[in-house]
Amino acid sequence: MRALAWAVIALALAAGPVAAQEGPLDEPTEKLSLKPHRIKGQLLGYGYTLGEFTGEVRSTASSVRAPTYSSDKAKTTFTFSSPRHPQVTVRCAGGQSHRQLAWIQFNTKDLAYVCEFEGGPPDAAFALALSDGSVMQRLYQPQRAAELTFGAVTLRAETRHVKGALPFSGGAPVSYRISREDGRGIAAMLRGALRPTFHLPPEGAPERDAAALMALALFFFVDPGLEEY
Repeated sequence: MRALAWAVIALALAAGPVAAQEGPLDEPTEKLSLKPHRIKGQLLGYGYTLGEFTGEVRSTASSVRAPTYSSDKAKTTFTFSSPRHPQVTVRCAGGQSHRQLAWIQFNTKDLAYVCEFEGGPPDAAFALALSDGSVMQRLYQPQRAAELTFGAVTLRAETRHVKGALPFSGGAPVSYRISREDGRGIAAMLRGALRPTFHLPPEGAPERDAAALMALALFFFVDPGLEEY
């Protein structure tokens, strides 16, 4: 069955339909790479630098498989510092949310991953949903959709093939397109073979911090590429 799926993907790539589903960016962006570094005295987690953004992250994931029961869980805590937001702590885990991602144009399954913010705007919130998508979209990468509110900014993200992303997923999302509520793409996160790539709004743009937070939350999510959590 898996061999058949890869054969279909190979044909799709040769024919070009995945490229037709590309999520282009509509606004100028700055291309950045995440630079991880070890934290002295800590065995778990690591520090990171992304442009002017810095912080630390810890992520855990667990899976249980039995004939009558299965479970997958993800949990991440990371800090986020920028000149505009000196210290924000983001705690994310599998769970339910009051947020309804009604803007998604395809059926949405239960919300599976939510984040709480400490030190940011009072309305700060993040929710990620497992989504259906088309057959070709699901073959290319698992379908996810997310929404972030951070102060006066609300951003949305969907798994889309973005120029420069890997041509195959290996079972987990490889690229997200991040857009404003008006649908214009302003940022992206791409998982590379060696190092992830982030496309963020240029310095001074009002959405830059929110876009960085959204991209980091998506990147730090330990996604097993499964249908349920």
